[in-house]
Amino acid sequence: MPAYLLRDIDIVSLTASSTVEAPRGHSTPILSPRQAAHDIAMRFGRTLRRSIYPPWNDQYIDYDGLKKLLRVSGSDDSPNNDEDDRWTDDDETRFVDHLVNRELEKVHSFHAETFKKLEKKVEECQSKLDGIADKVKPKEDDKANGENGTAAGGQEAASGSGLSDEDRDVLGEVLKELGGITKETNELEKYSRINYTGFRKIVKKHDRWRGRSYPLRPFLEVQLASLPFNKENYSPLIFRVGVMYSFARNNLEGKSQRATSAAESEAGGVDYTSHKRKSKLF
Repeated sequence: MPAYLLRDIDIVSLTASSTVEAPRGHSTPILSPRQAAHDIAMRFGRTLRRSIYPPWNDQYIDYDGLKKLLRVSGSDDSPNNDEDDRWTDDDETRFVDHLVNRELEKVHSFHAETFKKLEKKVEECQSKLDGIADKVKPKEDDKANGENGTAAGGQEAASGSGLSDEDRDVLGEVLKELGGITKETNELEKYSRINYTGFRKIVKKHDRWRGRSYPLRPFLEVQLASLPFNKENYSPLIFRVGVMYSFARNNLEGKSQRATSAAESEAGGVDYTSHKRKSKLF
């Protein structure tokens, strides 16, 4: 379970208000229950801010904005008890509209668009590698010679199929692109998790303080279940990237396809050309 999925703690029950002094010999003051409650209430907001991937800064859940709509304040994020602060049908409509039609739709749309862009980048990398794969694929007679230990076979295994400088430039470019794809895929997975947690936590806060007549958790569960952003399987994409990265790196280092395949087989991997023939992904 991710570290930012915080343990549920009933902050309403933490009511003491005075600071507790540290016992003799302790340099760090012990927080009072109320101060501890405030720290817990603020912890997810800090976690969210630390988790933001700067290029996507505007695409995360507006957790603070949703808290403002709930009109919660104080050290424990409790609502004001003023007569003018009563929660009305209009307040509820405003909050739900912002939560679902703005924030949830924003996160869902951004995730879907970003995932499609990553898939397109993977396809473009594969297109660049396809021509090189045909050049380095060992011929059947060469493979037979290599198995018989002939000089021709040995020479083929060592030569790396003689890629041109242009081919090597392409391999270098693809390696750089695959590195970027890997980084963004990892960031997208973290993006999904932190936003999913944010939606669940803000609705929990709503139901605690405003949900006596308007509990939202069942409604949110249905909404989240209908969207793929927290259920996306990134493994096939990562696997494709891994196969292509291994192919590009090994051939850029001058290894032949036969030597590359043997090394990958020993490591439990799959060589690019055989995977390309057998998998619909390629």
